[in-house]
Amino acid sequence: MFIKTYSDPPKGTIFHLLFFLLLLVFVVNSLKTQKNYDEGSILLKLNKEFGVGSYGFESWNSSESHHCNWEGIKCDTRSFVSGILLKSSYLSIKKFPNVICDLKHLKEIDLSESFIPGEIPISILNCSKLQVLDLSGNQLVGQIPNDIGRLSNLRLLNLGLNNFTGHVPSSVGNLHFLRSLSLHQNQFNGSFPSEIGNLSNLEDLCLSDSGFSPSKIPNEFSKLIKLKSLDMSNISLYGEIPDWIGNFSKLDYLQLARNSLAGKIPKNLFLLKNLNHVYLSDNRLSGEIPTEIECLNMDIVDLSNNELTGFIPEGIVKLKKLTNLDLSQNNLSGELSQELGLHSKLRYLDVSGNRFSGNLPENLCFGGELDSIIGFSNYFSGEIPKSIINCHYISIVSLSNNMLGGKIPANFWSLQHIWYLTINDNLFSGELPHNLSSSLRILNLANNNFGGIIPNGLGSLENLAFLSLRSNRFKGSIPEDIINLQRLQILDLSLNNLSGHIPRRLGNTSRFIMNIEESPDYSDDGFEMVIKGALRQFRKIYKGSTSIDLSCNTLDGIIPKEIGMLVLLSSLNLSHNYFSDKIPENIGNLSVLESLDLSSNKLSGHIPQSLTTIDSLGVINLSFNNLSGKIPGGAHFDTLSLDGSAFQGNDLLCGSTIRKVCEGDHNTSLAKGDRNTSTSYAHLTNEVDQDDPEGKLLLYTIDVVGFVVGFWGLFFILLLKREKWWFPYWRFIDFIVFGIMDYIQN
Repeated sequence: MFIKTYSDPPKGTIFHLLFFLLLLVFVVNSLKTQKNYDEGSILLKLNKEFGVGSYGFESWNSSESHHCNWEGIKCDTRSFVSGILLKSSYLSIKKFPNVICDLKHLKEIDLSESFIPGEIPISILNCSKLQVLDLSGNQLVGQIPNDIGRLSNLRLLNLGLNNFTGHVPSSVGNLHFLRSLSLHQNQFNGSFPSEIGNLSNLEDLCLSDSGFSPSKIPNEFSKLIKLKSLDMSNISLYGEIPDWIGNFSKLDYLQLARNSLAGKIPKNLFLLKNLNHVYLSDNRLSGEIPTEIECLNMDIVDLSNNELTGFIPEGIVKLKKLTNLDLSQNNLSGELSQELGLHSKLRYLDVSGNRFSGNLPENLCFGGELDSIIGFSNYFSGEIPKSIINCHYISIVSLSNNMLGGKIPANFWSLQHIWYLTINDNLFSGELPHNLSSSLRILNLANNNFGGIIPNGLGSLENLAFLSLRSNRFKGSIPEDIINLQRLQILDLSLNNLSGHIPRRLGNTSRFIMNIEESPDYSDDGFEMVIKGALRQFRKIYKGSTSIDLSCNTLDGIIPKEIGMLVLLSSLNLSHNYFSDKIPENIGNLSVLESLDLSSNKLSGHIPQSLTTIDSLGVINLSFNNLSGKIPGGAHFDTLSLDGSAFQGNDLLCGSTIRKVCEGDHNTSLAKGDRNTSTSYAHLTNEVDQDDPEGKLLLYTIDVVGFVVGFWGLFFILLLKREKWWFPYWRFIDFIVFGIMDYIQN
């Protein structure tokens, strides 16, 4: 039997094998090092394009550290650059860098909020391994590359907050791995492609505010069953909300506001158990709110500005995580459930502009976190719940235009955080306390039954910008400390029983003297004021809106000259009081005044000439006073009352505006006319007297001949044509004479 044996390999062979392996490793490492070195060079080129000194680029220096340690650079386990993450880096570049895709292992690009201008270059499509591309919040323009679908590995594409135009390419539907697509706030003028419906892995879709042409929600979107967030607000959608949206079982955020969607809210919408944010406001949705509620994690519901009817479903009232509920500006009716606020920590409630009635819920502040309660323009009755004093964080209370009454809970006025309080146009009574919340900026109590005196503590509200106590029963004098309201912009104390004088130091109020920062916006309840002679509704206090209305009281004394210091005042109404003496001459300093009403007082003296210098003046009313003298004239001033009504009831006034010639003007005119006539006649007489008697005879002869030719010549011509006019003429004369005689006899 033969046994085959193998001898050991020669030592030289093993040595050569090891040497080859070592050489191979060396070559591979050399190539890798060379590639890494090349990537570092590419990054340095990027650095030059990004701009020297750009924020965060101090570390981009090859001599100090490896590029994987540079700010905003992410490398994989093999030290290849896999990500450029430079969000909010304020790059000083003129266009998107072309060399960025020379980094062959790049998977992530985040250059959002970096002020990058220009277009996206076609070279971006060379980043074949790219999974994340976030260029949002820049200044990019032009169109999205048509072949964007070549970036087939993308998981996230965010091009929002730019200035892209044109249409969104249909090739975006080829990004089958895409989980998040954001194209919001651009200037597209085409439509969004229905091919988006092919992105079966999509979890987040945001197309809002992008100028798309009107369209319906595509049925192809029904395949996006993995969606968690859908935002298609303000993109001109019309039609109905499709029922298949109820199949999006993972949906937790739905934003379809500010469109033209109509029809009913799908009944299965609130059966989505993961849903916690719903925004369907500013559409044309009708019908009732679905009553079946299974989205027990619901946090925010906004169905405002639609055409919804019916009641608030009990299921919404009992949601335990509900914090924001906005059902304003619909046609909802019935009473609010007394359990509203009892089951959750409600922060924001807006039911304004509906037809709700009954009492306000007693438990609104049960959760202790209510910040805003807005319920104006309804039919609420009863009193404000006493439990409202438990709303320690409440800042906005807007309950105007209801039928609420009774007295306000005492501690309510001094709630620490309340800055916006409008309860005007109700039936409230009682007196104002001396201690009011120092946070108040807006206080509107107009058209109620409040009485008593205006408390002195009002002057301590240093943030107060708007104060309206219009049409109540306040009496006494205007508190002197009102001059401390240095941010006051609108003051309306009209239609009360106030007496006494205007505080002289009112002219020190800063807001009427100098520009201060913009005032807070009003809610939709707005406010009323008499401006330019008419009751007007306003929605906001604008920076230039400054007004004082003290009309329809029993104020007396003089109009203080300090009022001329309010140089930014746009409207002043002191009518229907008992002010006397002269109108301050410096009233012309109110250079931006648009409306002035001093009617129905006891003012005397002349109308100040300085009024004619106010070019902004649009309405003036000085009627029913004791003013005298000539109405001043001016190119603009003369147009303010063409019919003279602004000056009627002042018997001692005169001027062309009221068609009453002033005595001086009449004498001057007459004297001037007489002087001209006398001069001519005297001149002629002198000429005649200087001539001989034959000249005087010639003058008289000319007068006689002129009369004969002028009068009797016409009569003679008519006499020749008497067959046409003679008898009709005398019949007409007879008719007139007999008519007069009959009238006298009767």
